[in-house]
Parts: sequence; structure tokens; C-alpha cells
Amino acid sequence: MKNNILKLQNIKIILLLILIWLPNSVYCKYSKQYDEQLSKLILTNPNEALIISEQRLLKAELSGDTENQLVTLYLLAQTFDILADSKAFEITVNKGLKLSTNHNNTRFISEFTGLLAYSQEISGNYRDALKNANKAYQLASETNDDRLIAEIMSIRGQIQLTIENYDLAISDIEAAIVIFKKNNDDINTSLNYNLLALLYAALGEADSSLKYYQESDDYDKIKSPYNQAALFYNMGTVFASKQDYKQALQYYSKSRILSTQTNDIYTIAFTNYGMAEIFVLQEKYNEAESALSTVFRVFESNNDILMLLNSNLLLAEIQTINKQFDQALNQLKKADAQSKIIDTPGIYLFYLQQKITYFVAQEMWEEASQLTNQTITLQEKVNRKNEEKLTNELKIKFNAEFDQEKMDLLQNQNKLQKASIKQELTTKKYLWALIVLSLSVLLMTLYAYRNQRKIKKYLYKQSITDYLTNVANRRHIIDKLKQLHIKSISEKSSFALVMIDLDYFKTINDSYGHDIGNEVLIYFAKTAKRIMANIGEIGRIGGEEWLILLPNISIEVLKEKLYELRTAFKDSVSANIPNDCILSFSSGVLISKGQYENHEIMLRNVDIAMYEAKQKGRDQDVFV
Repeated sequence: MKNNILKLQNIKIILLLILIWLPNSVYCKYSKQYDEQLSKLILTNPNEALIISEQRLLKAELSGDTENQLVTLYLLAQTFDILADSKAFEITVNKGLKLSTNHNNTRFISEFTGLLAYSQEISGNYRDALKNANKAYQLASETNDDRLIAEIMSIRGQIQLTIENYDLAISDIEAAIVIFKKNNDDINTSLNYNLLALLYAALGEADSSLKYYQESDDYDKIKSPYNQAALFYNMGTVFASKQDYKQALQYYSKSRILSTQTNDIYTIAFTNYGMAEIFVLQEKYNEAESALSTVFRVFESNNDILMLLNSNLLLAEIQTINKQFDQALNQLKKADAQSKIIDTPGIYLFYLQQKITYFVAQEMWEEASQLTNQTITLQEKVNRKNEEKLTNELKIKFNAEFDQEKMDLLQNQNKLQKASIKQELTTKKYLWALIVLSLSVLLMTLYAYRNQRKIKKYLYKQSITDYLTNVANRRHIIDKLKQLHIKSISEKSSFALVMIDLDYFKTINDSYGHDIGNEVLIYFAKTAKRIMANIGEIGRIGGEEWLILLPNISIEVLKEKLYELRTAFKDSVSANIPNDCILSFSSGVLISKGQYENHEIMLRNVDIAMYEAKQKGRDQDVFV
């Protein structure tokens, strides 16, 4: 089966260590693949395998060979999975399930029920997927076939992984790996190490994830370009989570090269999504939107609900940043519907976080606050479920110990006193565990309450801060200007207004690239904040233009500060800015003592003065 690619947002999970219970039945065999040669061809050349399988199916149907029909339908389903043809896959699985049921073939009822569960998992129907996976496992157990049982456990583990039941997923996948390795089944061992790597990536354990991806690659003797492309994509996502974007892009590039060679549009779509995520982190929003534009059609054709949700949320983030609020809202509505289909707490929290960002960007503080409260409530609900789960596991463990004690009593009456003492100690341990658990939940609740205030402060800071330079954004610095203007009129106070434009900034971008241009903006902001600290405020009003507000400052001190800023900016000490990059700025300056009717007039006057400074040769100040 194709090495599935799953994309899960980095969520903090408490992993509960549990015993891996293997089936009680004694396995008596490990069946071979139905057709080893054709199975390998499916992995290396699925288009040729498709032609052979269809011819073989037709021949089996004409001859009435039911067994051969079932085998070929199973191999066809695997082929359609590799080719990412979800409709043909679903039709083939249903056909195989109907035929195997009509002929009461337990083995193939199990095989096709497992494939049906896999199909339902991709389309977001997790409840039916888990139900059918359990049914397939029961049927597989009746056959006493290790290979079949392990394959179904692998499918069930993948479903548990997607719905965030990580402990159960580990139990199934690790148990399957033990069986596959014991029987030298390298192909299935490789695929399940890949699943284990995906699981640890979802838990945020990047190093463990990379370790298991290496195990997967070591056991992959065939090196199918389809599986390799998927492996490279998955490794790219892990490096992206480690913020090693260079490595991530290298693996995405490898994945896209292989996928393009095989015309694997499904993996190409995943790779484009991964690259779009990195472009957003690097603030390359146009590149990110361009990469995303190709993925929706592919994920829709495969009915991949999870990736459609991820793609809609990422596009909403880009559109929110670009202030395309109507378009962003449309994407959020789609993501809302998809999150309800998936219906897991982690996914819904992911959706709520993006919607909070959307509200904050529009200064819809009440809506953002309400949604933040909803997020905290949901997180508390998740914490309660984790508490109940841990409590039940403690009860099970306690009852098991208690039953063992009863057996000891029956077997050896003279140890009654010792067993009673042991039971009492066990009970005390259980009660202490519940007390510790209750305290933990209380502390988590208190932490959530304190964290709510921090979130509100963070949201407010984000709304008034320029995302690149970490100084006041245009809206906030203009609001400060309005306040100072009103104060200067009512209290007869004075303040200086300075408008600055960095000289030849377009030339810097053209000569050194936008990354260096961004470093220049960041360096100017840091320098201005340092020099103007405690006497004024600096804000970025767009591009390379800035406003500086300086209350109650004399003209002599003002000139000294501007000279100090100009000198420090020219003598760049940033390691990221080339030595031959010439830095300077031109400014317009005025001092207000309440003589202006409104702040717009002041802005117009300093703007005119700033352009006069540029016309006079730049690198100077012009006072109004």
C-alpha cells in the first residue's frame, strides 16, 4: 500500500505509556504475497501494472475464477492507491468486498474491509473507518495469518494516528513492525517505520521522527520513486518543524523532482503545500499563494479532507496578512465545515487559532476575545478527557493487580496477611495517583486562566506592531500622533514630528535582493529605537518610510538626535548587510505647539519637507 502522506499541525500531546497487547491467538503461519512479481511492479511502474491487472481480471471473470478475481481486485486497489485515483480505488474495493462477501471468503472480506477503512480515513469519515478497521481485524484473527493481521493493525494504527489516539496508534504500529521484521517482510517493515515516523512528527519529537524515517529508508530495498517522493516530502515537513528551512526545501525539491518524473500529482500537491508553508514563514506571500493555487483541485479530486482544511487555513492566513478579508473569511468558512467533518479537538483548535488571527487583523477585539475564551474552554475539555482517560487506566491497572492478589489468596492461604497488606498499599498508591492527577488538573486550569490574560496582551501587541521591524505599525503611530496633537492644543505643549525616507532603498533591493532590503529596514528600526529610547516613539508607515514622535523636545536636542541616528545608520554594524551597501536617509521635521488644525496638515507639511530634502541631494534634514 502506498506510503501515505499525512499533514498534522504541531500540537503538544501528553503521551501515555501503555503495554502493547498482542492478539491472544497463536499464529500458525505467515502467508506470502498474492503475486510477488506484480506487487513489486505496482511500486515501480503502476501504469504497466494497471494494464496487466485489468487484463488478468477480465480473463478471471470470463473463466469464473473467483479466487483469481479477488486477488486481482486487491492488486488493482493497491495500484489505484499508488496512482492516487481515489474514485477507481473506492469502486474496486466495493467490488471486491461484494464478491468476497457473496462467496463467504473470510480472508478477502478482511482485506477489502481494511481497504474500505483506509478509504474512509482519507475522506475524513473516521468513525466508520475505525469501526471497519476493528471488523477487519476480527476477521483477520479468524484466519490465524500473521501477515494479514499485521496489515490490518497497520491500517488501524494509521486511523488512530489521524484521530490523535497516539498511544493506541503506537500499540498497533509497533506490534505490526514486530511481525513484519520477524518474517523478513522488508516492504511492510519500511512502510510501518514510515508510519511510526509520522506519529512521532505529530507528537513534535522531530529527532525520533527522523530516526524512524531513516529506518524506513534502510528497509526499502526497492526504492520505488513513488515511496521515495513521499518519504522526502515527509522528511521535509520534519525539518520545517525544526525551522531548518534550507533542509526542508531541499527535501521538498527532491520530492517534487521524483513526483514530476512519475507524474504523481498527489505528492506534487503535498510538496507545493509544504513549500507554501515555508514561504509564509519567510514572508514570501506571493510565492506562497502561487504554490497553494495548484493544490486544491488535487485534494478535492481525492476527497482529502485534512489537506483541504490545512490548505484553506494557510490561504486564509496569507489573505489576512494581505488584508483580503472577504476572501480570507470565505476560506475560513470552508475550513470550519471541514474541521467539523474531521471532528478532533486538535484540528478544531488549529482552526480557531487562525480565526482569532483574522479577527485581530481587523481589530475585532470582542470577537477575538470570545473566540479566545472558546479556545480555552475547549482546551480545558481536552484536559478533562485526558484526566478521565488516565483515571480509567489507573483503575484498570489497580483492578488487574487486585485480581492477581485474589488468585494468590486462593493458591496460597497462608499468604493472606501479606496479600492484604499489598492490596492496601496498592489502594493507597491508587488514591495518591488520583490526588496527584487532581492537583495537576487544578494547576492546568490556573495556568489556562493566567494564560488568557497573556493571550489578550499578545493579541493587542500584534495588532499595533509592524510584523517585520517590531516597531509601531502605521495605524498605531498615526493614533499616537492624533493624541499628541490633541494634547498640544489642550495643554499648550509641544512635540516634534519627523518623517523619514531611506535613500535609494529601491536600488538596495534591486542590487542585493529583498532579503538584504529587509535587513536594512530591521537595522534602521533597531538603531532608531536605541537612539530615541525613552524620549519618543518610532513607527513604520509603509515601505521604507517612518514617523518619529518626540514630545517636549528642544530643537537643539532634536538636531543632535537626528545627527546621532544618521551617523549610526551609516556606520552599519549588522553582519547581514554588505559592507559596500551605502545607507542614509532624508527627513522632514516640524515642531508643533498647537498651531495646526489637524494632524493631516502636519503630515502633509513634513512630507513636503522630506521630499525637499531628497531634491536637495538626500542625506539631510529639512525643517518646516
